[in-house]
Amino acid sequence: MEVSEQYRRIQQVGEGTYSITLPKQWVVEKGLKRGDMLAIIEEPDGSLKIQPPVKMQKELTATINAELCASSIQLARMIIGCYVQGYDAVRIQSMKGFTIEQTDEISKTIDRLPAFEIVEHNPQSILIQSFIDPGRFPIEGLLKRLQVMVSSMLSQLSDLISMGDESIIKNIEKQEERIDELYFLIVRLLFTYLRRRELGRVLGIDSPLYVVGARITVKSLEEIADYIYDVSHECLNLKRRGLWLDKNISVELRRIADKVQEIFDKCMKAFFSLDINIADEVIKEIDENIRLSRTSLALTGDPRILPSARYISWALGYIANECKVIAEVVFNRFVRENTAVCSLS
Repeated sequence: MEVSEQYRRIQQVGEGTYSITLPKQWVVEKGLKRGDMLAIIEEPDGSLKIQPPVKMQKELTATINAELCASSIQLARMIIGCYVQGYDAVRIQSMKGFTIEQTDEISKTIDRLPAFEIVEHNPQSILIQSFIDPGRFPIEGLLKRLQVMVSSMLSQLSDLISMGDESIIKNIEKQEERIDELYFLIVRLLFTYLRRRELGRVLGIDSPLYVVGARITVKSLEEIADYIYDVSHECLNLKRRGLWLDKNISVELRRIADKVQEIFDKCMKAFFSLDINIADEVIKEIDENIRLSRTSLALTGDPRILPSARYISWALGYIANECKVIAEVVFNRFVRENTAVCSLS
C-alpha cells in the first residue's frame, strides 16, 4: 500500500485547544460525517494515530486463486497466512473447480484454525469467515494455557521414555494438535492488534514492542511441542519394529527429560513474573548442564536402537535451547520497565 504524506497546519481554537483538518478523501473513504467520534492513539515514538471507531472498521477480506497455487499444501499455507494476518473473510476461487485433494486439504486446514468456518461452498468458490471476538482472548491468558499444555507434554514424554506406553503417544498427538490451534490464534491476535491498536487494552498489549517478544515466545512454545511430537513418533517407530530402549539409555534419557522440564517450568515462571534472576539461572543451566549431558550420554547397546536414542537426546537439547530463547525474551521485556536495575529517561 502506497503511503500518502500530507501536511496540515495546526490551528488554535479558543485558549487551550488546537486542531488540524482531515483530508477529504480519507473522510469519504471511511464513510465519516460531521459529529463522528475518532480514536486518537499515541504511538511509542510520540506520533499520533487517528482511526475510525471499532464499529466502523471495514471487514478485511482476501481472495486466493487456487489454480495459481503450486500444490494443495501451498494452498493450505496461504489459508493459514490469511488467518494469522487477521483477515475476517477469505474466498478461495477455482474456475476449473476444486480437486478432491484441494478440498480435503482445505477442510483439514480449517479444522486447525479456531473460529474459522466455511460459510459458503460451491464447485468454483469457497468462502471462509472468521467468528473471533478478540475481546475474549487476553494474550497473557492464552500464553499461560499454552505453558500448561506444553509442560504436560514434557511430563508425558518423560513417562514415555521410561515405560514405552503407546497410549501416551496418542495423548501427545492430541495435545500437539490443540497447541497448534492455540498458536495460530495467538499469532492472529498479535497481528490484529497491529492493525487495530484500540484492542490493546482488552488483549493486554501495551505496545508493538510487546508483540515482538510474544511472537518469539509463542513460536518457541510451538517448536517445543513439535519436538516432543517428533520424539514420540520416534518411540512409536521403535515399538512397531518390536524394539525398545536399553535400560541404561532409558534411565539417562529420562534424567535429561526431567531436567529439561524443570528448566522449562523455570523459564516460564521468569517470563510471567519478569524475574531476570530466574531467567539468568535458566540460561546458565542450559549452557553448563544440558549440552554437557547430551555429549556425555553413554550410547551402548543394540545398534538398531542407537540412532533413535541419539535423535531423542538431540531433540531434548533443542527443547532446552528454545527455553533459552524464552529466557532471553525476559530480559528484553524487563528493560522496557523503569526499575532500580534499569532506569529509563
